[in-house]
Amino acid sequence: MSGVTEILLIIAIILGIVMLPRIFRRPQENDIYHTDQGIRLTGWHRLAIIVSVLWLALLAFYLKPWRGDWLIYFSVAVCPVGLAWGVYWVFSGFRER
Repeated sequence: MSGVTEILLIIAIILGIVMLPRIFRRPQENDIYHTDQGIRLTGWHRLAIIVSVLWLALLAFYLKPWRGDWLIYFSVAVCPVGLAWGVYWVFSGFRER
C-alpha cells in the first residue's frame, strides 16, 4: 500500500510545482491579452473528428491490420480519412482569403 501512497505523493508534488505558480501569478501591467484563443472547434468539427477516429478504430477491429493486412487497412481506412481532412484543409485555406 505504501507504493501507491508514494506515487500519489510524487504526483501531488509535481502538480504543485506546475500549478501553484500559475494560480498565484499576479497579472502584469504589460501583459498582452489576445482575443483569439486559437482554433475554435465547432460542433461539426468535433463530429468530424469523432467520426474519423471511430472509422479508423472500427476498421482496425474489422480488418485486423496487426495480422499482416496493413496495406488493406491503410488503403481503406487511413487514406480516405487523410484525403478528406486534406481536402477540408485546402478549402478552408481558400475560404479564409
